[in-house]
Amino acid sequence: MARDEAIQREWQRLFDRFEQRLRELQPASVLDVGCGRGVLVSLLCNDGILATGVDPAATGQDPQVIKADATSLPFPDSSFEWVTLRHVPHHLVDLPGALRECIRVAREGLLMAEPWFDIGDPVQQVAERWDHWWKRQHERAGDTHKPCLSLQQLVAALPAGRYDIESEHYRHVAAIPAQSIDHLSRPLLDALPEGDPDRQEYSEIEALIRERGFTYNGTLIGTVRLQEKT
Repeated sequence: MARDEAIQREWQRLFDRFEQRLRELQPASVLDVGCGRGVLVSLLCNDGILATGVDPAATGQDPQVIKADATSLPFPDSSFEWVTLRHVPHHLVDLPGALRECIRVAREGLLMAEPWFDIGDPVQQVAERWDHWWKRQHERAGDTHKPCLSLQQLVAALPAGRYDIESEHYRHVAAIPAQSIDHLSRPLLDALPEGDPDRQEYSEIEALIRERGFTYNGTLIGTVRLQEKT
């Protein structure tokens, strides 16, 4: 499904902030884990940075994007300066196993990001509730789509070692039209059987969106510098 224009615009803002943070690290080489279509890989390669992507759904059409699972990366130890995981951790079945592999192939560290909701904002509370509903439908269909992970959860999943960790929360406050959310939700809602509790849950979320509005999530970016591997 094509992204709604308003959602695509905010997605791009978060992507751009992550790319900016990565470039601040001045990487000579990058492995992008869960790279999707390889957008970040292409941007880095165009600027002369050695970049490779891995994704379990890779088609083989792009030689810089390799089909591989995050828990079994096909590279020798310390192959890349930096390994990136942008909004990927909550999709991973075995997060500790994946981070162990990422640390193994990294020389300098990991740059990770997860979607983040500012739950001190009542409108963001609605957005987070919808996010849980949306991901729950994906999980019912057999996908791995967990609630967003906190920095503490990401750090707890790292393998034993010594790290310097920096983090930031970035959010651009932008309203998303109710019809954009309905466009995303309607196919999932229509697939639910009559009487399913998630139908009622969605009705309650819709009412809250009409009352409070809806804003896009922010992003949590964590920079994990390796001090010592064990």
